[in-house]
Amino acid sequence: MSTNKDLAGKVAIITGSSRGIGAAIALKLAQRGADIAVNYVSNATAAESVVEQIRALDVRAIAFKADVSKEEEVKAMFESLHREFGRLDIAVSNSGIEHFGSLSEVKGSDIDAVFAVNVKGQYFVAQQAYRFMGDYGRVILTSSISAVKGVPRHAVYAASKAAVQGMTKCLAMDFGPRNITVNCIAAGGVKTDMYAEMSAKYIPGGDKMSPQQIDDVLSKWSPMNRPGEVEDVAGVVSLIASPESQWLTGQTWQVSGGAYMV
Repeated sequence: MSTNKDLAGKVAIITGSSRGIGAAIALKLAQRGADIAVNYVSNATAAESVVEQIRALDVRAIAFKADVSKEEEVKAMFESLHREFGRLDIAVSNSGIEHFGSLSEVKGSDIDAVFAVNVKGQYFVAQQAYRFMGDYGRVILTSSISAVKGVPRHAVYAASKAAVQGMTKCLAMDFGPRNITVNCIAAGGVKTDMYAEMSAKYIPGGDKMSPQQIDDVLSKWSPMNRPGEVEDVAGVVSLIASPESQWLTGQTWQVSGGAYMV
């Protein structure tokens, strides 16, 4: 556990933080002293479990329910956050949905659903962060290595994540006059609670592989010869959120152990 408390006194919100990468980010920022707003859309029990883990670190934590694809819910969540904490320093837009579908299967409604969360939802979070965040803050969006690496049947998802990378560059210009940095995390090959399910779709024949076999395949994607862990992503987010990162903005940080280096 980190003993660096350089985020003490700051407040962070992490969307989609009731499990997986989002929960790991919330815990990492809490370990560095930040008070945390945990966002969830459906699983209140999981969100409260994360809240309790954070409170055990002797910082404040509150769970807020909101669907990030719905503008009014995002707005209400940030207003509630401001009432409870009185400030906002770090906003991590982690919510997202995966999508696989062949050319013949994908419907317009599928595209709308993916972009509503992965693009519109992240924009809504940035909008409200601009409204409530103090100067010298941090906004961190979420893309994927799928945005730059072709994957069969993954075009809609990849397009949504590529859009976020373009959004990041533009928002960095919008937030820059207030000395708020805007960056993007593009993770790949990370072991989450959906790891086996999603890997089966990425890897030909993955549905017939054991977890160890999937690990072996994904390990070969990285020069470091292992899959990623949620803590690997959380560590990079905490770096970007730190005071030392003030001169880093408008960037997409590929957190993939060197996989698909571009």
